Amino acid sequence: MHNDSRTISAGEINKYVYCPYQWYYTRLFGNKKLRELVKRRNEEYGYEYTEMSHFQKGNRFHNRYHFRYKLKKLVLTLLGIACVLILGALLFWVMRYE
Repeated sequence: MHNDSRTISAGEINKYVYCPYQWYYTRLFGNKKLRELVKRRNEEYGYEYTEMSHFQKGNRFHNRYHFRYKLKKLVLTLLGIACVLILGALLFWVMRYE
């Protein structure tokens, strides 16, 4: 066992609560050995480096979300201006006939 101490820190308790299996294997093998095992598995099955693709997917998501947010803000601003102009035109039209 990589970490065979009898005491468990608060950080380890948090890791255990998050994912007991991940905590167990990290405690059993250690991070270095786990990274080696993952690297060997990825080479064996032909997996690509997934962390970078997750990073790129996250960036793409946030860029799209920010674009949609700005577009929504622009559309709502234009609708607000249009409503004010229509209301002003209606008031002007009503006041003209009185």
